[in-house]
Amino acid sequence: MNQAPTHTRQVRIMVTKKTRGAVALVVAAALSSLAACGGDGDTVVEENADGTTSITVATVASDSGSQAFYADSLGFFEDQGLEVTVKVVANVPDLAAAVESGDAQFALTSPTSVASASTAGINFRIVAGGAIYTVDNPGVWIMVPAGQDGITSVDDLEGKSIAVNALNTMPHLSTLATLDDAGVDVDSINSVTLDFTQVGQAFESNQVDAATVTAPFNYQIESDGIGTTMLSPYDAVNNGEDFYNTIWFGEQGFIDSNPEVVDTFRAAIAETNAWANDPANEDERKAILQEVTSLTDATMEDMQLLLFDDEVSPEMIQPLMDLMERFEVLPQPVDAASIIAGTD
Repeated sequence: MNQAPTHTRQVRIMVTKKTRGAVALVVAAALSSLAACGGDGDTVVEENADGTTSITVATVASDSGSQAFYADSLGFFEDQGLEVTVKVVANVPDLAAAVESGDAQFALTSPTSVASASTAGINFRIVAGGAIYTVDNPGVWIMVPAGQDGITSVDDLEGKSIAVNALNTMPHLSTLATLDDAGVDVDSINSVTLDFTQVGQAFESNQVDAATVTAPFNYQIESDGIGTTMLSPYDAVNNGEDFYNTIWFGEQGFIDSNPEVVDTFRAAIAETNAWANDPANEDERKAILQEVTSLTDATMEDMQLLLFDDEVSPEMIQPLMDLMERFEVLPQPVDAASIIAGTD
């Protein structure tokens, strides 16, 4: 999923099957530790004196995380009787931490994060839809530096360094799937973890040979003339069929204790999605997104905005679980229905 601007130290990791398994165990251990010191998921949210209900939601400052900003700005939360504080975090792990600690009741993330938490014994559940992949609007791209010699196809990435936002995220796993499908030895790839905001600088300094970048950062790189797009790795996830790139989730105890809050939140997100997907609202949507992300006018002008969806079905989630199983990043398989609220 997309990440907001942040500054972290570059880490270089050679990806092998042994490394992938070790990373999965580390992630599971970290999530288990988080569960041990988490907040009270069974807390019942009380109505305010004016009849509204106050909650906090956590998201990232990007196109895929923008539903909360639209709902807040345009009054869709208010329409449902919700008084919402939108908490913006810099890193994907902070989203899970916000919900587990009780700092947020709902957060946006990738379905893969919910699956990882589930295998670590954390009862996160998907409550509402986020951004979806479609073959015409994938939202994630493999890019190479402008003027790069010798890399014109996926086959040319054999033995190269590729930047991803983090190991075992959808950008990373889908890139491995794309390479593997093309016959490239994925164990030859040197995966370099970089924030999406750092890819342009890495291209300019010849640190990496390619990068997998999500919208809107790919548009910024292209508008700056730093990199060019090859293809979308998400095409390899579900044979070009739609799936959820991001979803909204909460903790099972909170969901069970506050069904009306869940229903009103879902209704607000559905209202938001209908507005955001309407082409007539593109200019206003871009204006709100630009205020949050501070992207340049040139970037916003060229950007293809992501699509959102309401209905969360196992069929739209399971391909991501299958991809995680393919690259052995989960200790056991995950049935998508088991991590969707109301379907397990």
